[in-house]
Amino acid sequence: MEAHNNRAGHIVVGQRIFGTGHGRHYSNFLLRMNLRLLYVAGLLSLGAGLTSCLREPSYPNTPEIGFENIRLQRFTSPNSTVPIDSVYITINFRDGDGDLGLNTVEAQTAPYGSKDRAAVNYINTAFIKNPNAGGRFDSARTFYNYLPKRDLYSLFDHLSPTTDNRKAPLRGTLTRAYGFYLGSPYLPGQEIKFRVSIYDRALNHSNEIETTSLVIPKL
Repeated sequence: MEAHNNRAGHIVVGQRIFGTGHGRHYSNFLLRMNLRLLYVAGLLSLGAGLTSCLREPSYPNTPEIGFENIRLQRFTSPNSTVPIDSVYITINFRDGDGDLGLNTVEAQTAPYGSKDRAAVNYINTAFIKNPNAGGRFDSARTFYNYLPKRDLYSLFDHLSPTTDNRKAPLRGTLTRAYGFYLGSPYLPGQEIKFRVSIYDRALNHSNEIETTSLVIPKL
């Protein structure tokens, strides 16, 4: 009887701390990888003496993502009296050939890294609830024009080494951690949410998901 692997895992990838008013950034805020293999067991028909196996799942080669959850955790830094609010965004993903993630070498070479395209594969846009527009969520850049358009765009590494040399379906969850000094740019009491999409190494662009909203807590 033939057995197939359906690779899945959970990846948490860190991101820098933003703080325009304090002029410092922190790299590798959080980095944890905990990949596991999920084996698809075959079905055995004892009565008939026949075997029937579950096949490897068939996913499209363009990545598909879905929203899992969003949460906020507040930290204090020994280097600052200003608290740090860290937002964790978790999405689920599935991809037919498993070509998700860029390593540092790939990120510096075309077609990923070039004068026309920065090496990013995680597209994230922030939105703030606008009390002057009937509670509509507007781009954070509407409120703070100093925020660059790509402020939350980032890069995640290969999600599974087992798909580096051969194509195989891949699914799991990916969590990004974003840290902000309190009040820069989001103010206590503001309600925020995010829109996220990803690219694979073939530059196929996934669907876009929208998170639920959360309110920045007061001191």
